[in-house]
This record gives sequence, structure tokens and C-alpha cells, in this order.
Amino acid sequence: MTKQATTKDIENLMNEDYKETMTKPNQRLGNLTKDDINFPKWLIPEVVHAALYVHNAPSKEDIFKRVEHCAKQIGDEAMSYAMALLVLPTLMNNMRQSNEWKSWQEQTKSNKLN
Repeated sequence: MTKQATTKDIENLMNEDYKETMTKPNQRLGNLTKDDINFPKWLIPEVVHAALYVHNAPSKEDIFKRVEHCAKQIGDEAMSYAMALLVLPTLMNNMRQSNEWKSWQEQTKSNKLN
């Protein structure tokens, strides 16, 4: 008979997965650390790592668990920045479909021709 996983079991697995994923030594900018670079608060390594951790979730269910877990680890403001990084491609795509973008592109092309 198999044991059904409890919420605590899942949290423990997530904590282990989080620690393993978020603390790998190869996830660095060379030998640079937060102390070496004046990162803007929306690009600190914890924000980028949280965004990557959520992005690489194997399922939507895991995405929700990872978002909740990361928010507890890095705080709501930092997690908001991580989520903003994840929706950036959609925002850029929407912008490219706007009339302002199309107008700007036409203007840019005509300036290059002159």
C-alpha cells in the first residue's frame, strides 16, 4: 500500500527542490555577487532565480506551488518583479500589435531611407 502525500511532505519536497535548484553554484554571473554589482531591485539574483524556477515548473499545478513558495522566500515585492519578468514577452507582443508601434516602425523605416 502506498502512502498518500501530505501537505507537509509536499512542502518538504518543494523545499529540497527549491534549495537544490536555487543554490546551484553554476547559477551565477561568473564570480560576481550582489555585493559586486549594484543590481536594480527588480533584477537581483533572487528575482531572476525565482522567475526561472517558476518558468521551469513541469505543470501548472507546480507553477502555483512554486509561486507561493518563492513569495514566502523572497517576499511579495520581489515576487511581483519575478512575475513581471515572466509576462514580459506577452506585454512586448501586445505592444508590437499597437498602432503606436506600427506608426513608430513606419517612421523609423522612412528615416533610414532618407
